[in-house]
Amino acid sequence: MLPIEQAFPNRLCGVLRTQDAEAGFQACLAAMEGGIGAIEITTTVPSCYDMIRGLRASTGDSHPIGVGTVWDPGAVSEARDAGAAFVVTPVVLPEVAVACREHDMLCVLGALTPTEIYQARLAGAKLVKVFPVGPVGGVEYIRALGGPMGAVPLWVSGGVSAADVRGYLELGVKVVGLTNALFSADAMARRDFDAIRRVAEEVTKAALPD
Repeated sequence: MLPIEQAFPNRLCGVLRTQDAEAGFQACLAAMEGGIGAIEITTTVPSCYDMIRGLRASTGDSHPIGVGTVWDPGAVSEARDAGAAFVVTPVVLPEVAVACREHDMLCVLGALTPTEIYQARLAGAKLVKVFPVGPVGGVEYIRALGGPMGAVPLWVSGGVSAADVRGYLELGVKVVGLTNALFSADAMARRDFDAIRRVAEEVTKAALPD
């Protein structure tokens, strides 16, 4: 199992959701070229496991790739066989955490409220994804959680803007997940991979310490 720091080397993770697998593959390469340290391919992407294999073949071990939107514990073994480094769920699913332990996979369980975050950790999540963080207050919500839950390793995702990346990281968030902010619908539709690369460069620069 990869430690969090190795799975997310610069604390940035691009989250790909698309029905165009070919464009998605090129978009991921552009994001990684721009500096994004890790990529999550959701199970809603056509042939997601083949895409993971392809990205691994193109980048080797330089950029960890994970599987997201996992509901079924059976997907954990498929993720491992495809070469994925981590598994992400949208909600608290203890059965997925159990499967991750069995297959020695880094487990990220989704949660939103303080109670759900606690339950995710109790279930065995190494990292808790606060999702969707944007609609419930974004950076200020994470700041409010920091008092009682400051020791919990958090991933933020869902409604995260490029402008907020630095604020989240300064609060100690372990991973910032970027979906539409990185892989915008417009850029994907136009296959404007240079635009995706530029956004990746921008947020990567924001993630660097002063």
